[in-house]
Amino acid sequence: MDAKPFETLEAKINLVLERLKASQTEKGALQEEVSLWKSRYEEAVKQLEELTRERDSLQKNQRDPATEELIRTKISALLAKLEAA
Repeated sequence: MDAKPFETLEAKINLVLERLKASQTEKGALQEEVSLWKSRYEEAVKQLEELTRERDSLQKNQRDPATEELIRTKISALLAKLEAA
């Protein structure tokens, strides 16, 4: 019986096993990279939420020229009444 077909089969199996091992190593590295990117994404989302809250707070506290003018007008009217009295 000729051993050549078995040697060829053995070589192919060894090649498949090498490729499998390389694929498993690459998969592990990619899983670590995915984990890193997920944590970076989650951190970015937290920062975005914090900045959004800060922006909303600043906008809420921002001066409104129309409201300020109304207040000035009312104060002027009150001062005028006080001076007249």
